[in-house]
Amino acid sequence: MPRVRVVKKKRRLLNSLRGISHRFTKQEVGHILIAWIVLSFAFTFAFDSGIYSIGFALAFCASAVVLGCGFIMHELMHKFTAQKYRYHATFIMWPWGILLALVTSLFGMIFAAPGATYFEPDPREQYLDPNGFTKRYGIISLAGPKINIIFGFIFFGLFLLSINLLAHSAGYIAVFILLVTSFGSYINFYLAAFNMLPINPLDGYKVFNWSRRIWFTVFALAVGMTIINFIYVYPTIIYILLRVLPSI
Repeated sequence: MPRVRVVKKKRRLLNSLRGISHRFTKQEVGHILIAWIVLSFAFTFAFDSGIYSIGFALAFCASAVVLGCGFIMHELMHKFTAQKYRYHATFIMWPWGILLALVTSLFGMIFAAPGATYFEPDPREQYLDPNGFTKRYGIISLAGPKINIIFGFIFFGLFLLSINLLAHSAGYIAVFILLVTSFGSYINFYLAAFNMLPINPLDGYKVFNWSRRIWFTVFALAVGMTIINFIYVYPTIIYILLRVLPSI
């Protein structure tokens, strides 16, 4: 009988979670746009290009594309996956994190903490269905690094194609494509590796608690590709930032 009661409670719990809105609030959309635009400016300031130069415009557009995939989509995938399980989920901007990104960018480096996605499961769920809760929590946490790895491979493939086709071209379009693909590949794999560290409150901590096999596979892939990017892609980023953009 006690087990029957638990099963019935679990069913009532899942039914009660249905119908939760998946829409974005106006405040959330505003937070996402502010974080995206400000971070793009912060990364561009760190490039040390003249603010009225063509190089600055190229760097800003490249930053917007890369950060849209690397930072914003990382958080939104947490949100969409949490909503898949009927959890309330919303992205909340951290004003101090945004300010810190701007300040540190003036010194040629970036410490970016634009915000985080918060989701609210039913408080009873972790007691009525502890194993299922741990799995769902792990899957939600894995969604962010997973999209970073997907974008990382996309940008890495495009980089390998563009570096051969555009290596000897100095036009604006060629510089923009090389900057987007190289920076997009490096930053996405780096973000995946960093977030998969098994340290609370990073995503890797929740994934590790759910499945050590999945955690090790994803973490090893992210770290391996980060090392490859550091050896083969990072020099291209440095060359563009220090030699090409200042001359445009």
